[in-house]
Amino acid sequence: MAVMGRLFGTRAPFVRADEIDGMLGDGAVLLDVRTARELKETGTIPGAIHIHLGELADRIDELPREQPVLTT
Repeated sequence: MAVMGRLFGTRAPFVRADEIDGMLGDGAVLLDVRTARELKETGTIPGAIHIHLGELADRIDELPREQPVLTT
């Protein structure tokens, strides 16, 4: 089970790249779990919530439970 599935107690399905835009348009949230260094090197994703993977368990309440959450 993926990290998000373990945290939320659900199975986290794999999403194909061609499905992402449609899911975001339908209200899904994009979660960027990269490090600050990675963000600096490659840039941020507009509209994404940034929570480093190492902080995710402590900050999980910052994510909506009513919307799908896609991770990078």
